[in-house]
Amino acid sequence: MKKKPKFNKEATIRGALRRAFSRSPLVREVLEESRQEFPRYKKDGTRHKRNWVKRQCQVCNEWVGSSHIAVDHKDPVISVEHGKQDWNTFIDRLWCETSGKANLQRICDACHDKKTHKEKIERLTKQYTEELDCLEMDIKDGVGDSKTIKKQLAKYIAKKKTPDLEQIVQRARDLKERLK
Repeated sequence: MKKKPKFNKEATIRGALRRAFSRSPLVREVLEESRQEFPRYKKDGTRHKRNWVKRQCQVCNEWVGSSHIAVDHKDPVISVEHGKQDWNTFIDRLWCETSGKANLQRICDACHDKKTHKEKIERLTKQYTEELDCLEMDIKDGVGDSKTIKKQLAKYIAKKKTPDLEQIVQRARDLKERLK
């Protein structure tokens, strides 16, 4: 039987804020800019009562069904450079108070997945680089037990299945070699 993950208050609040934003008039306005109806037919060839509603992705310019498109921030709400910040900054960036619609775009699921993956890898690369910098300083200064440091480096070496983090894995291997 799977264990339930520990309740994460911050993730719950972030999710609630994002859901509230997704129902805002600003999001509806961005979605309505590219609304187009296409004829819909039944299996017997007669017209359906309702047409298909499709919207155009602003990244790939493909027309996709309404359930396969979202409104996304061009500049991520959680900054790649600064990571998590205070709640006021998160809310300001989420609701685009300074830039409004200029920071929002319609994006299909496929393009959104690519963009989100790229941002995640950038955040992880930055975080892991900073952590490896600290470990490298510990190695240079002779601080800490080599067994403990090797255990910490194993965390990064285990990322070898993620090709986007290959530089991090190689750096961790090099640091581990230096300990021998």
